[in-house]
Amino acid sequence: MAAKKNDTITIDKEFKARMKIFKEALKSEEKKIELHDSIYGSEVLIRFEVFLPSRDPLKFADGLFLYMNDSGEIVDAEYYIKIEDNITVSKLKPNDLKVVKELFNDSFSLEIE
Repeated sequence: MAAKKNDTITIDKEFKARMKIFKEALKSEEKKIELHDSIYGSEVLIRFEVFLPSRDPLKFADGLFLYMNDSGEIVDAEYYIKIEDNITVSKLKPNDLKVVKELFNDSFSLEIE
């Protein structure tokens, strides 16, 4: 689903505000510590890229981005098409994600120490 114009304006505005804070944190150790202390959590996601077969990968390629959590479970996926230099990425719908999970869940292993 494409972002609405208002959504884009909002995300651009919010991102600019965050970048201002990040840049300030780079200039001041105190601001950096304050920023790090204010972050309430994070999550590990590993992205695997699956290159699907193509007759001419220089002209047309498609594949999947599979996102796994630290337990090795696929938690999300996206499908992409690359035609020459243009790439389009689409989030998988729940039913499609279920199929992809079933097909690829045992294909990759993840070990985090």
